Amino acid sequence: MELFSVTANCTGCGLCVAACPASLVRQRQPGEAPQALAGREAHCIRCGHCVIACPAKAFVHALLPREDFEPIRRKELPSPASLRHLLMARRSCRTYDPAPVPREDIVGLIEAVRHAPTGHNMRQVGYVVVDGPARMDAARQLVLDWIALEVAADSTRAAELHLAGAARAAAKGKDVIFRGAPHVVVAHAPEQGISPEVDAIIAASWLEIAAAAAGYGACWCGYLMFALAAHPPVGTALGVPAGHRGYAALLLGRPASRVGQIPPRDMPPVHFY
Repeated sequence: MELFSVTANCTGCGLCVAACPASLVRQRQPGEAPQALAGREAHCIRCGHCVIACPAKAFVHALLPREDFEPIRRKELPSPASLRHLLMARRSCRTYDPAPVPREDIVGLIEAVRHAPTGHNMRQVGYVVVDGPARMDAARQLVLDWIALEVAADSTRAAELHLAGAARAAAKGKDVIFRGAPHVVVAHAPEQGISPEVDAIIAASWLEIAAAAAGYGACWCGYLMFALAAHPPVGTALGVPAGHRGYAALLLGRPASRVGQIPPRDMPPVHFY
């Protein structure tokens, strides 16, 4: 199979050659039409950069139909000032309206972040959404069971995370695990791969920002993330696929109240090398 072809509109500019991260697009001489590196079709990561780099729209990728590409609507892009304000206004939400978020809204948030970058464009991040009070109760108990195991073992992790205190608070009816959120979203990826943990954390980070833009509250669920890493049965019970691991977890719901101010944060150190 030929990986790509070019139409008569090709000007030989070479931009597609420069854009290919796998160096599969070659050009013998400047000004000539590009050619695919023979026998290396399987190395294509399907990023589409070769297609969008062509100003003449002459590049035809065998695996990426041009009709599947969406035009960039530059007028809809946020200004640097509005994006800065959104990033600064984002808060970790720890008080929630108990009403569930419609499933279509959650799917819409995930659809919006499906372009989050992944190592080698592997795009293997998936999501488990815990949906409904009964399932949230079951998921909460999974975390509490893991906490009990750590406390009983008097583990270093139990001391570092003050898990005994969390268990006592939960026993008194305080939801220190999920903070009353109606959902928790787990981003999972393969256990083995180029950068699965980073891929899942980036995806969850994008999801948190998308939730903030849509008016929802989110918060990183540390207890569940630690439980997923330390006790594989937790991920299995939640429906994380075999061979995958849950690397990131976000509480999600409508915030119980709206805040009107941005608290101060120190500027981090910056060094130019």
